[in-house]
Amino acid sequence: SSHQIGKFVSSLAAKQPTPGGGAAAAVGAAIGSAAASMSAAYTQRKKDRESGASEKAETLIASMDLEKCLAAADDDEAAYADLQRSWKDTSMSSEE
Repeated sequence: SSHQIGKFVSSLAAKQPTPGGGAAAAVGAAIGSAAASMSAAYTQRKKDRESGASEKAETLIASMDLEKCLAAADDDEAAYADLQRSWKDTSMSSEE
């Protein structure tokens, strides 16, 4: 995402439409994924390899896509901007 975390949180708290709940959820997912990846990275001891936990941890790490989560935050803002433009477009029917 193009926002620094402090700036993002301040923007989220402000009385403005974006970033909104979708972006907050996406950033939360990225943070949760990062924490899970960190925890899984510590599951590499001999006993973890012997029990199969290490392999499961590696699978978990490989499944995490932090960039995709952060991109979703940016996509949420873009989608809201598109929605706002549609409200102003008098050529659109109510079904659009």
